[in-house]
Amino acid sequence: MQLFSGDRGIGVTEAIHDLAEWPVVLLFGLVTQLGDGWFLFVLGGALFVAGEEFPLWGIDRRRALFVFALALTYVAVIGALKTFFGLGRPPGAMEPPDVGLFPGAFDALFESATTADGPGFPSGHALGTTMVWGGLALVLDRWSLRRRIAGAAAVIGLVSLSRLVLGVHYLVDVIVGAAVGALLLGALYRFADRGTDPGRVLVVAVAVGAVGLLNGFTFDSVAAIGGAVGGWLVWRLVADSTPAHPSDRREVVAGFAVLAVAGVLFSAIEAFEPPLALTFTGTAVAVGGAVGAPLLGERLG
Repeated sequence: MQLFSGDRGIGVTEAIHDLAEWPVVLLFGLVTQLGDGWFLFVLGGALFVAGEEFPLWGIDRRRALFVFALALTYVAVIGALKTFFGLGRPPGAMEPPDVGLFPGAFDALFESATTADGPGFPSGHALGTTMVWGGLALVLDRWSLRRRIAGAAAVIGLVSLSRLVLGVHYLVDVIVGAAVGALLLGALYRFADRGTDPGRVLVVAVAVGAVGLLNGFTFDSVAAIGGAVGGWLVWRLVADSTPAHPSDRREVVAGFAVLAVAGVLFSAIEAFEPPLALTFTGTAVAVGGAVGAPLLGERLG
C-alpha cells in the first residue's frame, strides 16, 4: 500500500551524495552500521548477556534487556510504518559507487553497506539508533546524564548524516525517523518503569508486530512479530531464573557463545529472506536464544 506519492526531496540529499567521493562513501558505509539492525541486535544482546561484566558499559541485566527490547520494538515499528506509507527512496539508492578496488566478497559487503532498497520513509536507521543508543544513555550508571545524552546524540547525528551521504534517504526521512524514535523511547522508558521492567517493552513489540501484519504478511512484519514473540516467551519462562549478575567470566563466555549462534541465525534470515513460515520460526528461535543466553551460559559455564 502506498499512502502518499511524489518527490519529497529538497535537494539536500542529492547535493551531499554528489559531493561524496568513494573514500567518504566507504567511511559512512561503516558509520551507518552503528544503526543497522544486526549491530543493534548484537549491542543489546551483548549488554544483556554480560551484565555488569561488560567493559565500560556494564549495567544490570534487567536494564540491559530494556535496551535489547528497544531494538526488537524498533524492528516491529519500522516494518509497520514503512509498509503503511510505502514511500520510495531517492534515485540511485540501489547503485553502489563504482570503485573497482575490492575483490568479490568485499565488493558484495561494500555494496550492502552503501545501498538500500524497499520503502524509505521514515528512516529505520535514524529511528533505531535514536531508540537503542538513546535508551542506553538513559540506563547507564557511568558518566553524567548530560555526557551520555551528548554521546548518544553524536551517534544519532552521524548515522543520520550517513544515510544522506550514501544517498539512500531524503532529509525528511531521517528527521521524522529520529523524531519518532525519540517519542517512542520516552514513552517506553516511562512504561517500563525507567527501564527496570523490560517485559513490558517486549509485550509492546509483540503488539506492534501484530498490528504490522494488518498491512500484509511481508518479510519485515513476519520477522518482527516472530522475534518479538520468541523474546517475550523466553523472558516469561526464564525471568525468575536468569541470574541478575554473572558469577564468573566462564558464564559470560558461554553466554556469548550462545548469543553468537543466535546472531548468526538472525543475520542469515535477514540476508536470505526465507519463506515466511521459516522466517517466523527462525527469528523466534534467534531472539529467544539471545534472551535465554545468560541462563544457558550459566548452565554451560
